[in-house]
Amino acid sequence: MKISDISKSVFWLMLSVIAAGSMFFYVEVIWSHGQPSGFSDLYARWWGAHELLLHHRDPYSAEVSHEIQTVIYGAPMSPGTPDDPAGIGGGFAYPIYVVLLLWPTIHLSFPTVQKIFFAVGLAGTLASLAAWLHLLKFRSSLLLWITIAIFALGSFPALQAFKLQNPSLIAAAFISIAIFLLSAGRLGWAGFLFAISTFKPQFMVALVPWLAIWTLADWGRRKTLAASFVLTALGLAAFSQWLLPGWFPEFLRIAHAYRQYAYGHSLLDVWFTPAFGAPASACLMAAMLAFCWHDRSQPSNSPNFLVATSLLLAANVLITPTLAPHGQLLLLPGILALIRYRESLWKSTAGRLTLLCASALLAWPWLACLILAVAAIHYPAITLLRFWQLPLYPSPVFPLAVLLVLASLLRSISRTPNRTPP
Repeated sequence: MKISDISKSVFWLMLSVIAAGSMFFYVEVIWSHGQPSGFSDLYARWWGAHELLLHHRDPYSAEVSHEIQTVIYGAPMSPGTPDDPAGIGGGFAYPIYVVLLLWPTIHLSFPTVQKIFFAVGLAGTLASLAAWLHLLKFRSSLLLWITIAIFALGSFPALQAFKLQNPSLIAAAFISIAIFLLSAGRLGWAGFLFAISTFKPQFMVALVPWLAIWTLADWGRRKTLAASFVLTALGLAAFSQWLLPGWFPEFLRIAHAYRQYAYGHSLLDVWFTPAFGAPASACLMAAMLAFCWHDRSQPSNSPNFLVATSLLLAANVLITPTLAPHGQLLLLPGILALIRYRESLWKSTAGRLTLLCASALLAWPWLACLILAVAAIHYPAITLLRFWQLPLYPSPVFPLAVLLVLASLLRSISRTPNRTPP
């Protein structure tokens, strides 16, 4: 490696450390200010699994929800509020088979479970990052991989997920590893892991139709993926029904309530109002599937398939009914694709403009956090709380920017499907 290349790599490594440190300061000191000390997205899932498997109690019940609220918020919520008439806010709101993932921990104390979650979340995020770096054929430079890992772990979606102990970390890792297995020809294991990933169903809304289209395009060779996914999903449903008869209607009721008390709206709902958000989501989904139709026959390890899959994951962030930034963990593959194929994008005016826009939106949160961290040297943190939204301004439009630049990239490489972009 040339001295200039080493200097450039060291510069980016130092920049990643500064960016991650600034974001950590923002999350710990400013963004989470006033958050209840016991707050944890993991606790509701763990306690629900604990009570169901050890005491055969319904985790969707108001009683279990109130026990969860007491730990998280310090007291149970009062029923009868407009947004949460049943008083179940913050309760167990996942498909019942999520208890399979939590089963090994039900005899442990929750502080121990939190430590395990951190370790598993960290390992899963690093594994998914390594998988995508391998799939996209990044040059094998340890310094580059470390730099990208620090940037990824030091992003707001990742640090928010770790701070909240949200299972989004695990779901995003499962999906990335499943795509890696799919690209390696392990269709059975990929289908199994995709089905397990539905414990976070909103993460699979756009991916499942795309994988179905891709499978049908070469059914003879790809039917193993469909068979594995369907059989695993049926097994999970049957297990859930045996464990808690009638669980599915209860889950739908809880999911509907969750949308009310947690402002469960998509970004398209915000842009076009809830009345038009759903039709806009359906149109966007149809448009993205049509846009990727040409690439349905591409092998799973091709740039076309990987970029198309990243595009559908970006669309997923736009259409799913949540505004939580940790859902933007699904944008990681797309961001890596933009870095890897930036030279191809730079050749066209549309690619250049969308890449610059996405890059600016990506950099802004770290820049804003650095400004706040430097300001904290001269001002008390309480004074900076009025600016807590500053790093989050790009959040509503960043997924759209990633989607547009990925669409430009896919169009570019689809013109030369037998060549790997530089």
